[in-house]
Amino acid sequence: MAGVLALVVLAALFFAGTRLPGILNPAPASLAHPAATSATPTPTPTPAPTSTAGPQLAGTFEWFELRGGECIAPFTSAWQQRFTVVDCQVPHGAQVMGAGSLSTDATAAYPGQAALSETLNLLCQKPENVDSSILGAYPDVVWQAGYPVNEAQWKAGQRTYYCFVSRSSSLPLLGSFAAPAVSG
Repeated sequence: MAGVLALVVLAALFFAGTRLPGILNPAPASLAHPAATSATPTPTPTPAPTSTAGPQLAGTFEWFELRGGECIAPFTSAWQQRFTVVDCQVPHGAQVMGAGSLSTDATAAYPGQAALSETLNLLCQKPENVDSSILGAYPDVVWQAGYPVNEAQWKAGQRTYYCFVSRSSSLPLLGSFAAPAVSG
């Protein structure tokens, strides 16, 4: 009989031991009973997206990473693959005056190089996009545009254009050609 009593006591102690952590440190209500858990998971906070507004800061970028407003040094042509962005207050070879999309319609037909060139002559030289006070200081300013030059690029989704201003003399520019911000 003493053996049976000892066995009952051991079983009781074992049972109490397995329940002791739950008694001393109860689980949160959502974990204590699986049925009590919410069917909707709590969203994990996501970091705020990095801004893509305004020009890139100083550094080297692929042509498709430019945003408009960047000052470039050195500058060979609008068709470079990589551009080095510098502060506009130091001498530079060119400035990206603007960038935009030629079409957001994935099914749009390639308009042709001549049509794009004509369109970009108008888009890149809009007077409201240029600071006329600095433009007057450089009588040899020239405009160049980078854009998809063939149907294969167009079909591959390359629909972005870039407008550059530089000097025909290849002498440096100083300052930004971007139109001053209008305060509202």
